[in-house]
Amino acid sequence: MIIECTKKLADAMKIKINLYNAANAGSFYEWHANLFVFDRRKGVILMNNKTRYCIVLYGIKMEHFKRFGKVVLDAIRETFLAEGFPEDTVDKYITKCGDVDYTKTHDRSVLGQMKDFDISISWKIEEYLPSENINLIELNKWVNNTLMCGSLNYVHPIDLMREELEGID
Repeated sequence: MIIECTKKLADAMKIKINLYNAANAGSFYEWHANLFVFDRRKGVILMNNKTRYCIVLYGIKMEHFKRFGKVVLDAIRETFLAEGFPEDTVDKYITKCGDVDYTKTHDRSVLGQMKDFDISISWKIEEYLPSENINLIELNKWVNNTLMCGSLNYVHPIDLMREELEGID
C-alpha cells in the first residue's frame, strides 16, 4: 500500500517520504493523504487513487501519526464494513495492501478532487459541532455518496469502490 503524503502531512508526521515510483504502482492500493485542521483539531483526508473513495480521520494526535499505517488500515476496514462490503472481501483488500510505504504525491487531479472534498467535509463537520460529536463513519458514508465530477466523469465514489472490490481475487 502506498500513502502519497502532501508536504504538510509529512511535516506533521515528522517522516521522510520517498519519491513516487510508478514501477511499484497499483492505483487501487494507493491513497493520497492530506492534513487539515478544523476546530483546532488535526484531521487527514485519504483518497483512493483509482476510485476517489475518501476516508476522513479526525482528532489525530502524534501518537496516531507514529502508527499511521495501522490507523489507516483499521479505518479502511471499519469504513468498508460499515458500508456493507462482505468481511472476506474487506480482509482480502487489507491483506493485498501489504506494508505501508510513504511517498510524495504525484497526481494533480487527485489532489484537486481531494481539495474539493476538503471544503465539503469542513462544511459537514460544522453540523456536528462541538467536534467531539462527529460520527466519522456517517461522515465517510456521506462524502462517498456525494456526486463527484472530474477526470472520472460524474460518479459516486462508493459505486466505483463497490465495482473494484467485487473484482478482487
